[in-house]
Amino acid sequence: MPRHGYSPPLNTLAATLGALSLPVLTQTTPSAAVTRNQATAVALAAQTGTIAEAELDQFEGRAAYDIEVVNAAGDEIEFKVDAETGEILNVWTDDDPTNDPVGADSD
Repeated sequence: MPRHGYSPPLNTLAATLGALSLPVLTQTTPSAAVTRNQATAVALAAQTGTIAEAELDQFEGRAAYDIEVVNAAGDEIEFKVDAETGEILNVWTDDDPTNDPVGADSD
């Protein structure tokens, strides 16, 4: 209750709020026809090792999984796997994050 002892009736408050034109904020989440497990299997088929990271992300304007595989030599191989088709879009050795390909987000 406000300090002045006045509290507007709920119907007045609801009418006031309803009259406001506020933008609707939505969080855009990439969609995926390919599951995380399927994308991981694609990366492991290309490079044996241990999965260090697997997350749905964006790459060059489309939904893609960011899959990081650590191979037997300890190198971190990073894959971008298309979330709609399962195609490998890009692959590189992530020995220096500053030289990631264009379109890759920085982690």
